[in-house]
Amino acid sequence: MNKKLFTEYPEQDERKYYDLLTEQVTIRMDNLYKDKERALRDTHTKSHAAVKGILEIFDFDEEAIKRELSDRTALTPSQVKEISIKQGLLSSPKQYPVWLRFANGAFQIKNDYEADTRSMAVKVMGVEGERLEQSYESKTQDIIVHNSVFFFVKTIRDYYGFFSAVVESKEATKKWLFQHPRQFLALLKGTGEVPKSLLTQRYWSSSASALGLKPDFDPDQTSVVPVEYPAVIKYAFTPVSPQPPHDRIAFQSRPGIPKLPFGDRAKALGLDPNQPDNYYRDDIIQSLGKPDAEYCWEFGIQFQASPNMSIDDTTIPWKERESPFFTVGRLTVKHQIIDFEKQYDFCENLRFSPWNGLAVHRPVGCINRLRGVVYPVVANYRQQKRGIAYQEPTGSETF
Repeated sequence: MNKKLFTEYPEQDERKYYDLLTEQVTIRMDNLYKDKERALRDTHTKSHAAVKGILEIFDFDEEAIKRELSDRTALTPSQVKEISIKQGLLSSPKQYPVWLRFANGAFQIKNDYEADTRSMAVKVMGVEGERLEQSYESKTQDIIVHNSVFFFVKTIRDYYGFFSAVVESKEATKKWLFQHPRQFLALLKGTGEVPKSLLTQRYWSSSASALGLKPDFDPDQTSVVPVEYPAVIKYAFTPVSPQPPHDRIAFQSRPGIPKLPFGDRAKALGLDPNQPDNYYRDDIIQSLGKPDAEYCWEFGIQFQASPNMSIDDTTIPWKERESPFFTVGRLTVKHQIIDFEKQYDFCENLRFSPWNGLAVHRPVGCINRLRGVVYPVVANYRQQKRGIAYQEPTGSETF
């Protein structure tokens, strides 16, 4: 099938898998937390810290970006002409308060030296505009990014197979991965890096979002028939120096990590494997505790420039030589004291979802559609277990 630009496509029996996965996620949460006082997330389980920041949206030159899109991508002049960039969060220059949750990606709490992805969930506050039906907050925009440019599971059906194996046992999980070598290799590649600091790490959304909706858009048609959008983009946060000209910060690995992928990391680092390694939380506390601390990321958007840049298959990264990121803002984090028990509880209680935000930034693609089904199940389970009434953050919280 020849696929169209800016279009997401349903999977066969997609909605059947929604029900099956909802059941599996509930079983998984019960297996982990039914007999415990509180429940954690089923993925990205280990929180490092909740950190305050500011996201500044620039007064960027939309026409200059569109000219560069025409020059540097396969988009035709007529396709570029129809794109409207200044919408929603990007509509006007403004500074927004944000809460950031830094975490590891695994299903359980592990030592920080172990192979894993690292995530930065961004909650932008004070965002006005028409909201997605699934939003559980009234004036926020969530952007979830990871230090891997791709996600390792290709389809909703595959995710059901993988997650069902996780629910069953470690042995079943290993068996599923060996039976899906391409996705196993993607998992190994996506979890291979151990960054020196999460405050100087690059993060990508890996999954895509719409930039605008067509006048005849019908949300009930998604996952049923192909749905076309005015434009589709991905996000990235790229670490840069806080001082002009804001040079990019190159990746650095955590000191002492062995280069061999299956080396004994605890031994190489001189650590007791029986003691918890909370390297990233300790680093964030110490780094932001310095009076002159300041960390910055360029906030960039990347356009789908051809149908070969898949929206639904997130195992395929969008190559920057085919479509570059355009900087539309800057995220800044400065000195703060975060080593408070109440602040850690606040971090644990926060909800994040790509489906919490503005309608014009609607998440697209099969993995995002699946997240819209699974995330509420986990969030509701956690809240009920904790016995809390969820409150929308404002950015003015103190601890």
